[in-house]
Amino acid sequence: MMPITKNYPGERWKALEFDFEFTNDCRIEVSNFGRIRTFNIVSDGKILNGSMINGYRIIRLKLYKPRDNKKEHYFKSLVQQKVRLKEKIKLLSNDLEMKKEVADAKQLLQGFQKDLSKKFVDDLKERTINYHALVHRLVATYFCKQPSENHNIVGHLDYDKMNNKSSNLKWMTPEENYEHQQSSPHVIAKRNIVFYERKPDSKVNKLTVTKVMLLKKLLNEGKPIKTLVKQFKITDTQILRIKRGENWGYIDAAN
Repeated sequence: MMPITKNYPGERWKALEFDFEFTNDCRIEVSNFGRIRTFNIVSDGKILNGSMINGYRIIRLKLYKPRDNKKEHYFKSLVQQKVRLKEKIKLLSNDLEMKKEVADAKQLLQGFQKDLSKKFVDDLKERTINYHALVHRLVATYFCKQPSENHNIVGHLDYDKMNNKSSNLKWMTPEENYEHQQSSPHVIAKRNIVFYERKPDSKVNKLTVTKVMLLKKLLNEGKPIKTLVKQFKITDTQILRIKRGENWGYIDAAN
């Protein structure tokens, strides 16, 4: 069994609570330092590294729902049939004159075991719960106070998505999170980028903040895209990206 994880100074752990029942014999804990560990028959506190999604760390677990009473009884009866068939083979094997019967029974047992294995696999698939959880949201759920239901976004105070310590997390409203993101070094860096769009004649056309503000104003007024293509000397694709907020999304239309 793997040894229990050593704690960092000031690190605290809490067991995850689930709103569904499962049969896995395990316990999963989250710490205020953003670590996840599991306890089971082969692990006594193994750290789960998880994987990444959109820059955030995520854990993915396979848990299994319990069988209902009817299905549990059905599988027990199948196992009992297998036991009785093995006992029959053992009994017949003591009689040298029953070789054919023994061979037939062994063949029957082989087919029965194959069918039973498939039934167990199919049953396990039906009962599988694919549990996914973002680590920073788990930490915030167990260690950070949520002021209200409207505070449903967990923000990283230092803008580092890998720093999942509870001291670096805060529940925010969508509006608060938007304002917070405006001070992100990544957002500020994007503001300093000038987008270029090449025309068929290979000349480079540059958009400035002022031009984008005017372009957005004209889009809001319903100006045809073909007209804007000629006016700003950029492609219709670039204009559509600006309209959808994919480029220059942080710039507002001119008044």
